[in-house]
Amino acid sequence: MNLFGELLLVVLVMIVSNTIGTLKTIFTAKKYFRPVYIIVFVDAIIFATVITKVTSGGEYLYILAFAVGKMLGVFLGGAIEGKIAIGLIEADIMVSDKDRMITISDRLREAGFSVNTMVTYGIHGNKRYVIEVTAKRKDIGNIKVVLESVDCKNPTMTIKEVSNVSGKVCSSEG
Repeated sequence: MNLFGELLLVVLVMIVSNTIGTLKTIFTAKKYFRPVYIIVFVDAIIFATVITKVTSGGEYLYILAFAVGKMLGVFLGGAIEGKIAIGLIEADIMVSDKDRMITISDRLREAGFSVNTMVTYGIHGNKRYVIEVTAKRKDIGNIKVVLESVDCKNPTMTIKEVSNVSGKVCSSEG
């Protein structure tokens, strides 16, 4: 195999290695351990094979290919995780009108989301209403679609990651 082919192979293998390595880190942080064991095993074999090639190649181009592959692998791993969106979120939507809060809350419930509402107070003691939605992380786009359907564009909203929920978490998928 020529030098260019070997360098391309190192880049591609490192992309795969770091993609699964990035997913391993994300799965571990979210406490999804079952896929981690297999990922670590495969990643270790790939890493050992590539390191052997890089260190025996004797050219800085192999090191550069190794680094480019690692960088692209982290990017790809992050993109994949963004698509699968593991985990739960709590979205708090703030509105200042009670009727609007009721309309938005009911529409979110009709869409299949778990919704709680509460009264809070803002600046100068002005009454505000918080709509609390607990959902799967991948459903944030669906929440925004529901909000737009009731003409609630760009609301004040905080989104927090939820570490644990006991019971059923509803989503727009049912």
